[in-house]
Formats: sequence, C-alpha cells, structure tokens
Amino acid sequence: MSPAHAAPAAPGRLPPWALAYAPVAPFASPRLAVAPGIQPLDPAEWFLIAEDHAGQMAERDRLIAAHPDWAVARTAEGEAAEAELLEAMVPHLVARHGFRPDGPRALIRPDGVRVGLDDLPPIATAGRLVQDDLLLMARPEGGEEHVLVSGVLCFPAHWTLGEKIGRPLLRIHLPVPEYSGDLARRVQRFFDGVQPERPLWRANWHFATGPEIVTPMAEAEKTRMYRERLALTEDAWLRVERQTVLRLPRTRAVLFGVRTIVTPADGLSPAQWRELDALIAALPAEQGARKLGPALRARAAREAARAD
Repeated sequence: MSPAHAAPAAPGRLPPWALAYAPVAPFASPRLAVAPGIQPLDPAEWFLIAEDHAGQMAERDRLIAAHPDWAVARTAEGEAAEAELLEAMVPHLVARHGFRPDGPRALIRPDGVRVGLDDLPPIATAGRLVQDDLLLMARPEGGEEHVLVSGVLCFPAHWTLGEKIGRPLLRIHLPVPEYSGDLARRVQRFFDGVQPERPLWRANWHFATGPEIVTPMAEAEKTRMYRERLALTEDAWLRVERQTVLRLPRTRAVLFGVRTIVTPADGLSPAQWRELDALIAALPAEQGARKLGPALRARAAREAARAD
C-alpha cells in the first residue's frame, strides 16, 4: 500500500523535514559533480544530523508504523546483515550524536523519542534511529552483481522498495539513462572494493516543484518525471541525497545509506549558484536539460552573474 503523504507546508513556510540552507551541494565540488563522484568518508561522519532531524524522524516513525510493508522489505539473505548493522549503529550514535541509553535495549534519540531496539525487525529499528534510508546489498556466491537483500526506505526519490528488493544493481537502476554501460561497471567495482572501516560517499541531486520528501514513483512513470523537470519554475526545491557506502566486517554485506536533504532554491548561497551554473554549462545539452529546465537555468545564470 502506498503511503499517505505528509501534509504540505503552508506557502512561504519551511516544512519541518527541510533545511533553510544546503549543507551538501554536489554541483559545488569537482569531486562530486560528475557520477559516480566517490570519495573517502571519515567514519566519524557516518551520519549527518542537522536541524531537520526532529521533522524527518517524526515522518519516518509515521511511515514505518503505518506502512511497514511499503517502507520496509526483507529477505532471508539479509537477516544477519540487519543484526550486524544495528549492532554497529548503536555505539556510534551514543558516542557521536547524543543518543542516550534507556535501559539495556533502548535508546533516546536527540528529539527525545524512545526507540526500543527489540520492538521491530533490526532494519526497521535502524530506520527509526537515523534520517538515512538504509539499503543492504550482498553479492551471492558466484553472482556478478550485488543484490538488494534488505532495506528501509521512507524518503524515496522516484522509486519504490517493492520494485527493487531482491534485484541486482543493474536492474535496480533501470530506467536511469546514464547508468548502463561503463557507469554500471564502475559502480559494481565500487561495491566490490569498499573495505570495512574505510567507508565512502557520494551525492545525487535534482530540483523538484515542491518540498515533498516522500516521492515514490513506479518505474513505468519515471520517464514522465524527466519531462516534468523542464517545467520547473525558478522557485523550485533542491533535493540532495548524501549517499554513504560501508562494508560490514562480519557478514561482508554492503550498506548503502541515503540521507535526504530538502532546501528551497532561495537557500542556495551565491557561490553555490555560481558552481551550479558552471556545471550545467559544462554538461552535454541533453543531460543538462534533465537537471535544470529553462526557468531554473536562467536563474542560475542570473545568480552566478550577480555573485561575480
């Protein structure tokens, strides 16, 4: 069952799951701007917790409770990895992000909400602890690709967990035009090569018509989404996915984490507009058009000129 969306924010108001600024702007970094854009991640910075924490966590709690069959998907192959993931997250969150133990098997989040560690399957519990969507990938013996074996997905950017669970990497990324061929091979090497205690990260980004953070979409509809970007106004919203990749040492599963950041276009800094304008100018025309429609492209050029 598809989830009921959160109530839209009133005009001119920032919804509780959004930020007034863009802490991660992939187009402003040469190392992040072009896919796959992978770079090392300090293990201490595994999770990004900011002012949108309480708003996003309230929405995650709602979705996992009301729509568990939509937000969570599991396979038998992922059960051991789920347990290992939750086991690794708890001490990190206590040490780095102000989570407090409440008895032997519960944590108090920074927003004051108590999360019992045994109340739900481990992957669902993990999804109630952090703002990241958490997707566990495993490469079966003799297989050519990693397969999605377990996940919690509350904030999908135009896809659904139900269509992807149990699928290998190449099939998961359909129908993204840029993914097949060389990029698909590079991403698979990336998953093969990541080592325990040496996590990596990258980022995706696009603009949307509004601040909605729960945006599922069936594969059959995705081509329409690219056409709609051409109609975006200059008051669009930036959606960034801070994607982290780490290998769990015991099960050897790979965790793909997705931390979604939603920011109004007015929240971009002058330097960020300048870098966005430069990136779009350097991209092939078709790819640039999928990122920015005419109105946003004109605004980027105007803001870049003003920043100079």
